[in-house]
Amino acid sequence: MKSNIFTVSMLFLSVIILALIWGCTDKYQPAPTQFAAKESSCTNCHLNKTLLEEVADPLPEPGEPAGEG
Repeated sequence: MKSNIFTVSMLFLSVIILALIWGCTDKYQPAPTQFAAKESSCTNCHLNKTLLEEVADPLPEPGEPAGEG
């Protein structure tokens, strides 16, 4: 009798765990482990001349030279 109770409870526990795992996979897609493309890398953003020209603020106009003399 104890063997039957143990078997049924293990089966029930397994079904609940599988249901929880199955429910979570529908809601949350796994994140990619690597960069998807070259465009998403750090060096592409920091070394891309055309992108830097688009997003950079213009330099301020130079004023009078500063100094003591």
